[in-house]
Amino acid sequence: MATNFMKDTFVASLSHLANVRVLGAEAETFLQGQLSNDVRLLTTERAQISSYNSPKGRMLAVLHLLRDAQSIVAEIDRSVFEATLKRLRMFVLRSKVTFEVISDTPALGIAGLRAVELLQSVALPAPNQPMDSAQHGELTVLRRLGELPRFSVHGPAAALADLQQRLTLDAEAGTEQDWRRLDIQAGVPTVFAETSDHFVAQMANLDTLGGISFNKGCYTGQEIVARLHYLGQLKRRMFRVRSAATDIVPGTSVYVEGETQAAGEVVQSVNADGGSLLNIVLQLTQAESTQLRLGSGDGPHLSAPEPLITS
Repeated sequence: MATNFMKDTFVASLSHLANVRVLGAEAETFLQGQLSNDVRLLTTERAQISSYNSPKGRMLAVLHLLRDAQSIVAEIDRSVFEATLKRLRMFVLRSKVTFEVISDTPALGIAGLRAVELLQSVALPAPNQPMDSAQHGELTVLRRLGELPRFSVHGPAAALADLQQRLTLDAEAGTEQDWRRLDIQAGVPTVFAETSDHFVAQMANLDTLGGISFNKGCYTGQEIVARLHYLGQLKRRMFRVRSAATDIVPGTSVYVEGETQAAGEVVQSVNADGGSLLNIVLQLTQAESTQLRLGSGDGPHLSAPEPLITS
C-alpha cells in the first residue's frame, strides 16, 4: 500500500527551466572563463550555482551547473535561455566546445518534508547537503538550496516521465509557482528577461550562496564583482518582502513612501496567501524600512524587509 505524501510534499515538472549540455575537450576551460564560479570544482557529487555576467559585471543569467557521466549540464531560466546561449556561442571561437540543447526534457522537482522518503521509495538517492548531487543509472539527483528538502532529478525524457508517473501516486502535483515560491523563501535569485543586466551578483546575494569564486582568475565581469568584494562598496542586497498586491512583474521598482527615486527593484514574485511573496534588491540604508512602496512612492505597501543573510 502506497504511503500518502499528499499533505506536505509535491512533484512538479520544471518546464520553466531550460537545460543545455556543454560538451567537448575544452568545455570546462571555456565555462571557467565565462562564469563567476570555479568550474574546476564541479564534480558528479557537487553541483554549483553561478552567474553569467556582462562586461559591466551585471548578471545576464543565473545558472545551476551539474556534471553527469557525459558532460556539464547548465540549467537556466527559460526567459533568458536563448539569449544566454546565443551569447555564449559568440565566444566559443575555436574552442573545442559544443552545446546540445535539452530544454525539451525538463527536470523533475520534488520538494517537501517527506521529499527524502519519496525519493527512497523509488530507490533514488537523496543527497544530504544543498548543491550535493548523486548519480543513479541515467538519472542525476541534485539537492537544491534552502532549508526545506528539495531536489531536482535530471535525465532522459522517458526515464523522467516514468518517474513522474510513479511519484505522483504518492505526492501532490506541484506547479511552477510552488517551485518559485521555494526559491524566494530560500533566497535563490533568478534573472528574467526584464532584469537581465540589472544586478551585480552580490546584490542578489550570490556570494553568500557560494556562487562566486574570488580566486579563480578572470571571467567576464570579474573586475566589477571583485572590486565590490575587496573594496567593500556594496550598497544593495536582496531581501524578502510581502505585499497585498498580486501579479507583480520582475523589475518593478521599489520606493520609499513619498519619494520619487527608486530604492530597489523586484527580483522575483509569486502570488501567495492572498497577496505576493517577493525578493527585492534594496538599498542597505532601507534595510529596516517600514515605508516601502511598490511601483511608485504612493503604490501598494510592502512589508518590512526580511534578511536573507543570517551570518
